[in-house]
Amino acid sequence: QAWLPVPVATIGEPRDCRAWFVGGMGAVWWILLAQLPVVLSTQSVAAHSAAAALAALQDVQRIEQRILDDEGRRISSGDVGPLEAYSFVHQSLGLLFDTSLAALRHAVAASPQKELMVEAASLERQLRELLIGHFKEPLFFWHGPKWLIKSKLLRLLGSGPWHEKLKELSEVPVVATDLLGDKAASKEAAQPLLQDSKVPAIGLAVDDTFCSPGGSCNLVEELTALSQLGKESGKASKVHLLILPCPEETLKKIRDALVAATGLPKLFVSVSLPGELLEAAGPGPEAMKPERIAKLMEDYIRDIQKAVGLTIGLVWMPYAAFKKQFWPGTQKMLGKTRSWDYGIHAEVSTPAVAKKLLDRSPKPTAWLTSDDFLRPANEEAVAATLQAGIACVSLPRKEAVAANLTALYFSDEASWPLPWAWHRGLTASVPLGATATLKAPQLELLKAVAFAASHLDLPAKPTGFPLQAALYDARSTLKAAEVSIGVLPPSTQPETKSTFSPGVSTKTLTGLDEKAKIFKANDHIIYAEDFFDVPTFAAIKEETQRLWRSTDIEANCNLDGKNRLGGYIMDLIPQNSSLYRLIYGNDPFRQWVSAVNAEGPMWPSDFPIELREYGMDSKGMGCHPDLQMYKVPRKDLEFAFTVDNDSRCNVTFWDAAGKLHSVQTKPNSLMMVGVNAATHCVSPTEGGSRSILKFIYVGDYRKSNQFWHYTSNECDDTNPNRQMLDDRRAQRLREVRSAEL
Repeated sequence: QAWLPVPVATIGEPRDCRAWFVGGMGAVWWILLAQLPVVLSTQSVAAHSAAAALAALQDVQRIEQRILDDEGRRISSGDVGPLEAYSFVHQSLGLLFDTSLAALRHAVAASPQKELMVEAASLERQLRELLIGHFKEPLFFWHGPKWLIKSKLLRLLGSGPWHEKLKELSEVPVVATDLLGDKAASKEAAQPLLQDSKVPAIGLAVDDTFCSPGGSCNLVEELTALSQLGKESGKASKVHLLILPCPEETLKKIRDALVAATGLPKLFVSVSLPGELLEAAGPGPEAMKPERIAKLMEDYIRDIQKAVGLTIGLVWMPYAAFKKQFWPGTQKMLGKTRSWDYGIHAEVSTPAVAKKLLDRSPKPTAWLTSDDFLRPANEEAVAATLQAGIACVSLPRKEAVAANLTALYFSDEASWPLPWAWHRGLTASVPLGATATLKAPQLELLKAVAFAASHLDLPAKPTGFPLQAALYDARSTLKAAEVSIGVLPPSTQPETKSTFSPGVSTKTLTGLDEKAKIFKANDHIIYAEDFFDVPTFAAIKEETQRLWRSTDIEANCNLDGKNRLGGYIMDLIPQNSSLYRLIYGNDPFRQWVSAVNAEGPMWPSDFPIELREYGMDSKGMGCHPDLQMYKVPRKDLEFAFTVDNDSRCNVTFWDAAGKLHSVQTKPNSLMMVGVNAATHCVSPTEGGSRSILKFIYVGDYRKSNQFWHYTSNECDDTNPNRQMLDDRRAQRLREVRSAEL
């Protein structure tokens, strides 16, 4: 039920985020719509694109549920804390965003709906920004961005006229040659594999789902089958066993399975180090010393070797190992005598990045990269890497192998084509549980699906085939909608008693130009009362009351429980009452933020919402500017939304002219503050209490160097805030039971 359609008010993306539709400007809207380019597709192209959009939409829902299940399993087992699962879902999240982009763009290629193009363009822009950040490092808490993405995607494609049109088109028979045109009979020259590579041309990737509930245990059988394919193809006499980051228990399961096997094929074993390993070194110059980093990695590799009990031929170093702060330690460790070669496990989007990453001393043996139909390895980067004498290893994401969209393009959902990697010069690997095949796919056709999912800027129009041309036109249409429309469209789905959509008050959406000026004059701080509309505020208040009684708050270990009580709000079981839906899935609110900040479109951050209370004995909070968490300061905004306040607590701040302001924040009021900007303070409560929600919106998901220092949240039951949070939970539950008697 996580993906039940949630209607969202249709709101466009203004050119400068300040031109707003608040009244009778419908005529302006329709004139601007009429100026958008129209995608013209042949019948087969439209039919295929419609089927692809619907297939990708199904994949998005399946991938999201799988991420939720995986995250929940890890947290409930105690393997990770509620705020520590981000590195394990990193690859799946990338696929979720890639697939969402592919669904949206295929839908536009099939049948663009002009009245929805602004909303579609806004969603496309957010997905692209998420992927730009995702390429650099993991999203920390994905539940915030998720709600806005899924509500928009389902509103656009999950139901309504566009959905019905896609269903109608998908029933039309497709003539394959119509999709490729003149390219149908062409054959692209193959990129040869690296000669004398130490990494075999065929491999099996095993992760921590090996022999877990729902995971495959057929390790030996699949290694044997790949060995046979290697012989049939003449590509490999050994099989590459690629062991991705796993706990010690899983490594021992792998060892036991191999030891017990008879007739095992010849293996080349590699292991991959987790990206979060180096972050565990902690902050500060002492933790960054090369000797400490080198020892941290040496100890970890030694523990892997001991647990797996196999001869390791290659160790994959994570992207983090090559960052400025970690590279001296990594280089020191690699300079020592060792029995294994090393490779780099990282995604590279351009040849320049590949050169910067791979041009190292000592020289890496190989480069391991995510590589599937939706996100193929960059061709130029692969060519440059092979020319440097470094092998390229393809690692398809597990969910991509079983995707409906993959099956549509490859026309065989039961297997994964090894020749696709070989043809492009990469050694092939498949995830455990996938069936490999020597059947070669239509390479030109696969370029179209990759183009549909690309987060890179739209290139000059290629001389492509009909399907790719239609997708290019679709992306051009979305780009035009993003930059050319400067007013909000009239709502196309009015709210009814049965369809609640989170929103803001009418008052909030008036005078936005003036509010943007006030925000700037105040040194990037603004206070607004009666902010959310009545139903949304009532839902927020009801949900915060439920949260105090629940276990859905993870105590903030940095609070003392007396001056400030509370913690981070979890969202492990999606529900419509979720604050992430009410605030992060609230597109009118997002538009208000974008307009008042006036620095381009803004979106929910990947940092969790926090529920805090300044209790009766609270001394408030000292004067401070908000710290920068994301890369671009003017696109990094923090919020304090007041839920309840019966105290004398005031918030004071100094504006850009040095004038002191004092505000007693009312329920349903919001304060938006830019980072590195206005200094503000919170006074003592003097007997009452004030509860607030703290959260962040961003216009760029790339992190500042300080971001990860604020993600650590480890404390035991002796932490005073954790104790008082437990006491509060018990108290609120007693109050509920008492009221029921």
